[in-house]
Amino acid sequence: MAKKISAPRDAGMNGFGRFGLNLLKSWIDDPEAPYAIRFLNDEKLTAPKILDIIQKDPLVDFRSYAVSLDGDILRVSTPEGRSAHITITTGPADQAPWLGIPELFFECSGARQEAERCKPFLTGNTKVVMISATSYDADATILAGFNHAAFNPKRHRIISYGSCTVNGYVPLAAFLHKKFGVEYSAVNVVHNIQLYRLPTFHTLQRKFCTLEKMGPEFLPFLRKENFIVNYTVVPYEGVSVIDFAFRFPRRVTREKLIATIKKAIGPKGELEGLYGMIEKDTGPEAHVRTEFSAVLIEDAVQMRGNTAHLFAYFYNEGTARYHQLATYIAGKI
Repeated sequence: MAKKISAPRDAGMNGFGRFGLNLLKSWIDDPEAPYAIRFLNDEKLTAPKILDIIQKDPLVDFRSYAVSLDGDILRVSTPEGRSAHITITTGPADQAPWLGIPELFFECSGARQEAERCKPFLTGNTKVVMISATSYDADATILAGFNHAAFNPKRHRIISYGSCTVNGYVPLAAFLHKKFGVEYSAVNVVHNIQLYRLPTFHTLQRKFCTLEKMGPEFLPFLRKENFIVNYTVVPYEGVSVIDFAFRFPRRVTREKLIATIKKAIGPKGELEGLYGMIEKDTGPEAHVRTEFSAVLIEDAVQMRGNTAHLFAYFYNEGTARYHQLATYIAGKI
C-alpha cells in the first residue's frame, strides 16, 4: 500500500495505554516497517512501569523478545537480530524534550482527540500527527484500506485514523451498498473495558458511539433516519462484539451474500486484509491481536426478509489499521 523508502521515518508516540502497547508490538513485529518508534512519552507512566507492563501484559506477548531498560532507554531485541532503542519520557506531551525531532507523531493517549490540542506537536521535523481516536476537527479522517489514497501531506497535517468501530463498519457497509444497495443499517457493539477498571466497574453502560456520527459522513446513503448504533460497555477485558444489520431493496439469498463477502475478503478482493471470516464461532479469545478490523462468523449469517444479519468479533485494542496507515503515510511524507 506504500512505496519503499530508503530509511525508516522516525516516529514518536504519546500515550502507553492499551492502544500504545499494541502499536509497539505491531511495529516491532514488522521487519519491513517504514517507520521507527524512537521516542515514547506518557503523562503518568514512568520508564520502569512501562517496562513492567510490556513484560507482564496477559494479552500482548513480548516473550519472544529481549526487553530491558537502560536508564530511560527501552531496548528491544528480536530473535532475528533486529533491535530498537526507544527514549522514554514522562510528563505533559507538549513539553516532551524530543518534540519536533520525529517526522511522525502518534497521539495514542486518547486524551487529545481535538486537533487544537495536537497542534503543539507540529513543530520542527514533525510532518504529520496521527490521532488514534475519532477527531471531529482533524484535517481528515483516513481509513487504511478504504480512503487512504486521499491523504495529502500538504493539507493533512493532523489526521484521525478513525476508530475501532469506524474501521470495523465503514468499508463493509460501503461494499455491501455497492453490491446490493443498503436502505437501512443498524450496528450493535458490546465493548470491553480496560483491565485496570475491572475491580471497580460492575455494571453495563450504554454510551454514544462515534460511528453514529462518522458513518454518515463517510457514507452518504446513511442518515439519521436509516442508521443506528447501539453501544454497550461491559465489565470484561477481552475481545469485543460487533454485529451488523443491512436491509437491501431486494431479497438476497444467504448463499449469495456469503459468497460475495468471501470473494471480497479473498486475494485481490475489495476488502482483502480488512475482514476475516471463520466457519464457526470459536469464541472471542481466538481473535486477540487479529489483523482484521472484524472477523465475521459464517454459520451465524442470517437473512430475515431483505435484511442481512452479520455477527462478528473485533479486537478494539488492536492497531492493525493504525499500523497499516502509518506505514502508508511514512511512504508519502
